[in-house]
Amino acid sequence: MSVFHGTTDPTSNTIPRLDFELTGGCDHRCAHCYNVWTASKGDAQADFPTGRPLPTAAFLALMSKAVTQSGARHLTLTGGEPMLHRDALPIISHACSLAPSVTLITNGSHITEAVASRFAEWGVAQVQLTLLAGERVLHDKLKGAVCFDDTVRAAARLSAAGVPVQVCYVAMRENAGQLRQVMELCAALSVRGLSYNRMAPTGRAIHHIARLLPSADEIEADLDVLDVLGRRWGISVGTAMPIPPCLVRTERYTWVRFGYCSTGSSSPNIVIDGKGDVRSCNLSSGILGNLVRQDWPEIHANPYPRTFKQTIPEICRGCAHERTCQGGCKESAFATFGSHTAPDPLVWLARNPDARGTLPALVPQHVSTAT
Repeated sequence: MSVFHGTTDPTSNTIPRLDFELTGGCDHRCAHCYNVWTASKGDAQADFPTGRPLPTAAFLALMSKAVTQSGARHLTLTGGEPMLHRDALPIISHACSLAPSVTLITNGSHITEAVASRFAEWGVAQVQLTLLAGERVLHDKLKGAVCFDDTVRAAARLSAAGVPVQVCYVAMRENAGQLRQVMELCAALSVRGLSYNRMAPTGRAIHHIARLLPSADEIEADLDVLDVLGRRWGISVGTAMPIPPCLVRTERYTWVRFGYCSTGSSSPNIVIDGKGDVRSCNLSSGILGNLVRQDWPEIHANPYPRTFKQTIPEICRGCAHERTCQGGCKESAFATFGSHTAPDPLVWLARNPDARGTLPALVPQHVSTAT
């Protein structure tokens, strides 16, 4: 997720972090999935290029090139489900040899005790697991797979091996009120970090907005829980998707670390997929270049991230938070409405609460996005 907590205006080719998408395949079917390659025909992101990933040896060489040329010191390995890559373990081991900090984002269904031990041996800094509810049935329904027990076992195995675990919680209308139970599970499993993602629809998730997108009130209720229980149990909390301050008074929550879009900043969430294509964040379908055919300085010079950062949704111009918030998630706005100047669908829904039913997919042309 493209979240920024630091300074802006990059002045060199060096960046702090890179994300690698090992595979587009996944054995879960989350309706909220933001992966841009899941977009349907006719969607704004439907032109995302697909193709065969690089052979493992070539991908390992690509990783080395990316880290050497960009100067990245933190790597995140994701997907799809990265553990489905047939050479996932050699790739993770190689990543740990390239950078002092490596995070793996996985659904947890493939974390055995032996795998957890290998992660500890290689020095994996953190594994992020998704928990969508404290209730098994609801969690599995939202994940589209029978996996609640797998996730809990993975957290226990990783903690026992000494590998830090972070839980990712995606806030949706259908799991509203579940966060307290998830926090209780975190405390019981010795999880010391939680990444709070309010749903930001891209990919096929735009077709589930009416059913899943949370309201500002539901997000605020979650933040009340996070601020109290996070402090009580020593669980660090950060927002992994921007929460516009016009919707929620974020300054009330002193335990929660709020972040905004990193694209165009000195700490961008640059993503490199299995083909070597480079994007500005996980939710973006726009290609900045290809690291197989180009060197990092040429890709980094692409004007898109800077232009993107300067593009402000029409309804947000003049807001006191215009330069920090930037309107929320503009890639979600593009996926939903077809334009980066359109409002984040979370903001649009807050301004048009009676129009939730018009957002099962792209908003019809006669619906104004500036209301």
